[in-house]
Amino acid sequence: MKPNIELFRDELQLDQWGYIKSNEHMQTSISDIYAVGDVTSKKYRQITTAVADGTIAAMSIAKDLD
Repeated sequence: MKPNIELFRDELQLDQWGYIKSNEHMQTSISDIYAVGDVTSKKYRQITTAVADGTIAAMSIAKDLD
């Protein structure tokens, strides 16, 4: 499986397998850009972790907007 990130491939920092690198807040190498789910570099890829990533990103974005 390959992540569908062609639009951002040259802009974001990727891991050795082509997945987007993000920190614990789901922030990417570009300010104010977040990545969640199966396009991110992580140990497990499944819907449960994608939902958790989305929650983390939403909370991080809300905090950044304050």
